[in-house]
Amino acid sequence: MRHLAAAAALLAATAPAAAQPACVVAKDGAALQRVVVGGTATDRTKAAAKALADQLGRITGGRFAVADGDGTAGLAVGRAADFPALKLAARFAPADITRREEYVLRTHADGAWLVGATDLAVEHAVWDFLHRAGYRQFFPGRNWEVVPPRPSLTLAADTFEAPDYHARRIWYGFGAADYAAGPYADWCAKNRAGSGVVLSTGHAYDGIIGRNRAAFLAHPEYLGLLGGERKSSKFCISNPELRALVAADALAQLDKNPAADSVSVDPSDGGGWCECPECRKLGSVSDRALTLANAVAAAVQAEHPGKLVGMYAYSEHSPPPAVPAHPNVVVSVATGFIRGGHTVDQLLAGWGAKAKTLGVREYYSVNTWDRDLPGAARGGRLGYLKQTIPHFHATGARFMSAESSDNWGPNGLGYFVAARLLWDVTEAGQVDAHVADFLDKCFGSAKAPMGDFYKLLTGDKAPLLCDDTVGRMYRLLADARGKTTDPAVHARLDDLTGYVRYVELWLDYSTATGPARQAAFEQLIRHSWAMRASEMVHTKGLYRDLPSRDKSVTVPTEAAWGAPEKANPWKAGQPLTRADYERMTAAGIASRKLLDFTPVAFSTTLVPAASLNLRDAKAGTFGLYSRGVRTYYAWADAEPATFDLKAKAGIVYDSRGPAKIDLFPVTEPEGKAVAHADVAPDKAEHPVTLKTPFAGLHRVEVTDAGQGTNVLWPAGRPVTVVSSPDAPADLHGRWTLYFYVPKGTKQIGGFATGPGAILDPAGKKVHEFGAKPGYFRIPVPPGADGTAWAFADTAGRRLLMTVPPCLARSPRELLLPAEVVAADRRP
Repeated sequence: MRHLAAAAALLAATAPAAAQPACVVAKDGAALQRVVVGGTATDRTKAAAKALADQLGRITGGRFAVADGDGTAGLAVGRAADFPALKLAARFAPADITRREEYVLRTHADGAWLVGATDLAVEHAVWDFLHRAGYRQFFPGRNWEVVPPRPSLTLAADTFEAPDYHARRIWYGFGAADYAAGPYADWCAKNRAGSGVVLSTGHAYDGIIGRNRAAFLAHPEYLGLLGGERKSSKFCISNPELRALVAADALAQLDKNPAADSVSVDPSDGGGWCECPECRKLGSVSDRALTLANAVAAAVQAEHPGKLVGMYAYSEHSPPPAVPAHPNVVVSVATGFIRGGHTVDQLLAGWGAKAKTLGVREYYSVNTWDRDLPGAARGGRLGYLKQTIPHFHATGARFMSAESSDNWGPNGLGYFVAARLLWDVTEAGQVDAHVADFLDKCFGSAKAPMGDFYKLLTGDKAPLLCDDTVGRMYRLLADARGKTTDPAVHARLDDLTGYVRYVELWLDYSTATGPARQAAFEQLIRHSWAMRASEMVHTKGLYRDLPSRDKSVTVPTEAAWGAPEKANPWKAGQPLTRADYERMTAAGIASRKLLDFTPVAFSTTLVPAASLNLRDAKAGTFGLYSRGVRTYYAWADAEPATFDLKAKAGIVYDSRGPAKIDLFPVTEPEGKAVAHADVAPDKAEHPVTLKTPFAGLHRVEVTDAGQGTNVLWPAGRPVTVVSSPDAPADLHGRWTLYFYVPKGTKQIGGFATGPGAILDPAGKKVHEFGAKPGYFRIPVPPGADGTAWAFADTAGRRLLMTVPPCLARSPRELLLPAEVVAADRRP
């Protein structure tokens, strides 16, 4: 935490040599302290003091009075200025916008100090004190509040608190619905998930044009030159009069709202940057956007010292600039929509070299992307949060704006942990303890099955969406219900049962077609509305967005999101009851069957399958292209060796920089690449030559930022793609690939999404896949083991679990685990 060392030194000036005395708050249900406010306390501080008294009363059973005092005795709640007798004012600097949230928590024999720089800091101190007393608001809403019964309560604390991130926004895309706004604000306050500094970074150019319409009509030269016309929504930033107008607009905004901490000059979304020669001289798109931000920041500093200017590093202006940023410009690096082939770390390093302070524009959950499914969003992945929040801070980030969703079913635990880490990044070392605390406080004697339940939601990889996953979730909830009689725990299990039912309905909807899809869609929306108050899924986002994306379904006018509830047939019905949740669970257990085969583990030491003398077959393909990262395993018989191939990049997008191809020999002692090639994103076929001094197994990694790249390998080269639950291969378009069934194998088991067929060694179709994802189990007849089978005319994923998860264009190009080849080798 910032200022901790300095604060410790300040506290030491008056601290006794021994450990800080504890404060006895209550004993045997009787309050032993008063809550004290100063004579200058604001209404907001008085409200915080009352909240402390009320919550301590709920925890201990005692009655805590709120009274005026000088803070030397009792639980002193207020700003430093409210308690001059405590002589704390010198420790705070509330006029510094980055120090508004600092507070002291210090117990002593006669009470405690809960004293902050501002009203906001005082509120933080109150909820921190209650957190130390065992109070929790894990998720929004009454069901997820934990008030521990502690009739006798003693606390000891001596800390100066300041957040590591000045802004810690975990906010809802599509906004909070009316039923969710209050609980969300309550959760943010109780978990210190807010902003001491309000940094404005939204797209600003359109607003500037709108507020200065007459000036832009009179001076079309202020707009960007595009195709010979001044018609762009971007500016001609090389024009000094345009820069002066934008600076004047920013000053007018701050004059109108002097309490604002910042203004945004982030560009409008999309392209359309000025093509005039003078703008080109300014440099890259990022250089131009930053040049304008710098001009505004200089003007703002002259008139409103200390106010900030915000902008994103996003889309076309995501690549790092060549010009330095004004000290008051805060650049928030977006972790998505990156151009130029950069990684997030490269952007943070590049922008950090030019800007004093950075922010991060995160995507913890976007309903359009993840649809509130288990493990599908970053916000629920504890490992991701544990790694990135401290890492971003270490690179200079001090502002976090994380787009999220009102989906506390899959992501609630992640949001809670993120709030803790954004305040204090060192708590990344306590994530396991936070999870244990959550399970113990929320589920008590049912924490064991619920621990398994949450592992499905919070792991680094999303569970496979299928009947097995849904069935397991229902069974874990049923197990948990049988282990407790606590009504509070059952209420939480009700909420989570509603969430699992949503996942079940999504699975049915997403795999249906025709009239069945419309019916499943309606059932999905009706259920999400019925469970809306639990905030387990983002009903508002789903209801509003899904129909606009899926043109195969419709919402009747009278059932639209905005249609009044009383007249809306899709919002009709009674609130869900315990009996409803129990019926959902029983039906889900009965209908969603579990995996019925045992996975087999194989090594990753791959060798050619040539010694197996597999019968060759018509060559297949790896599909149309790969996106993101694709790993091929290839073999070199001797050293040195050359891999000659062809590649085509930019198939989907052409604005994300070149595709990168790296060659890694697995025996290279430091794990370094020995060859690299860039492929221009121009949709043209390019020859690629990769040389290696090593023989044996090599890993060829193709990285393209999602733009779409097709690699063409020469016939006969042993090349394999691995596709297992731990390393799923996304093969786009239709593809046909071969795999090996070792001797003695009785069944081929795995997971499939999308249509296609399995062919036996004779080329006969033995199984047809449908659109619905799920596990499959194919019997292996006598004599059909020790041979190559095929996935033919396939779309989607195939994850192999009982045979080596190695796929190749022909049987003779297969690379297989060494132990399999050794066991099955033919003389």
